[in-house]
Amino acid sequence: MALTPYSSDDINQLSLDALVERMDVVRLTAEKERYGSDQIEIKQQHTPFPQVKDLMSTSTARQMDEPQRRKLADATFRFLLQMDMLTVSSGISNAVYGPSYHEGVWVYPSHWMASAVLDQYQIIASRIALECFFDLLYIADCGKRMSDRSKFKAFKKWVVSPENPYKYFVGHIIAAFEFDREHRQKEVHGTSRFAHCLLRLEKPDSEELNISLNLTNVLLNVWRPLIEIMNGIRPSSISVFNSCEGFAEKYFESHSDPVSFDNFIAEILAEKM
Repeated sequence: MALTPYSSDDINQLSLDALVERMDVVRLTAEKERYGSDQIEIKQQHTPFPQVKDLMSTSTARQMDEPQRRKLADATFRFLLQMDMLTVSSGISNAVYGPSYHEGVWVYPSHWMASAVLDQYQIIASRIALECFFDLLYIADCGKRMSDRSKFKAFKKWVVSPENPYKYFVGHIIAAFEFDREHRQKEVHGTSRFAHCLLRLEKPDSEELNISLNLTNVLLNVWRPLIEIMNGIRPSSISVFNSCEGFAEKYFESHSDPVSFDNFIAEILAEKM
């Protein structure tokens, strides 16, 4: 379905409600173009399509003033759009792992290069999604974007504030931090593992094949609990990460012993980040 093109001035002049509607329509239309309307309706029955309006309807968002709400809508759209782009890149990988795929293709440099291009994009793009998520959390709590150059440092400093409900995501961020240091930094600083992979031309094992998806998988689990937290609801489940053992148990005990939980948060952040 073709949508009406808007100029930058058109976008800037939209009311907040109209802007949010445009954000959701653009993403949902792209989703329907990829999968077809029928498939989207089936998917919606099991996993509702995340939309900007969902977050803007939360009690936290409704308490903000107009400029803050516009910032929040923008940050939400950027995060969801970046996650959509990761989904698109995963779909493109079907060209590499399609019907003609067989284990013998790894001896061909052209196959390795095609695979490396997609994996490298996924690693960098998932880190961009994390940056968007940092901004989204901070705006939801403070009404403005993080000003520090290092979002990890800013998060570490901000999240330890008393009664910060977004402590729920500490485990996610520690897992993201480990991914960043082990994989993303190598790519952007010119020491990519793919150079040696191409020289070897060995078939990667399942763990190596899934490296590029690790951070994406972390971020796939944040939307529903974020909506719950912004509605003043304590999430009833939490993702568990090897890099943050004991966090889930401590989180669910925190309602009865918040001081111990705050101390635990401070200690694990100092140790892991």
